[in-house]
Amino acid sequence: MKALDLFCCAGGASMGLHQSGFEVIGVDRNFSKNYPFQMIVGDVFEVLSWLDLGMFDFIWASPPCQQFSKATPAARRAMHADLIAPCRDVLEASSKLYCMENVECAPMRPDVVLTGDMFALNTYRKRIFELNFPVLAPTPGPRFGPETRPGAVTVAGGGGGSAGTFSAWCDAMEIHWMNRREIVQAVPPAYARFIAGWAKKAIDDQAEINLAHRKAEMVPAE
Repeated sequence: MKALDLFCCAGGASMGLHQSGFEVIGVDRNFSKNYPFQMIVGDVFEVLSWLDLGMFDFIWASPPCQQFSKATPAARRAMHADLIAPCRDVLEASSKLYCMENVECAPMRPDVVLTGDMFALNTYRKRIFELNFPVLAPTPGPRFGPETRPGAVTVAGGGGGSAGTFSAWCDAMEIHWMNRREIVQAVPPAYARFIAGWAKKAIDDQAEINLAHRKAEMVPAE
């Protein structure tokens, strides 16, 4: 099965899709030498004007979050474009299974909310996901705090300060191929791996339904 990762950056979500069994192609306007899979470099919406979406089984999208991120100074948020609505339009028109991911303050339907404790990660990294297929969120783990998770780190957004070293960020996110600038924008692969597993289930379930319909159509009428 093939997955398309829109606004892929350096491939945090792409890695999770790959780990779940998808063949991944990423699209981003900025080239990253650290991106680990096949990548189309160009404006995402221009690429979508000619790319055949029929070749993909699942589409993931992580539109830029700077306008909604707490790490962006309030006075500078209006300087960043809101690409969530046009991205949603493309996803809905594609008739494909899709997931759109962003920070918690983004204007999205929070169908699923994931945090690092759900995957035994050493960072909180709360993210919301808008989907067009069912997903049951995992059980939360121990709360982050000095007694329950004394070594947890905060992976800084926008290049700001954080608790912990860059090496600690890499370990906490389970990302060891990005640079400092890239990892602050990344989605933990565990999040995408989890959601992609549910996408594969939805694809398999639909295939079984389609097969049952074809078999029913082949039964001769009495």
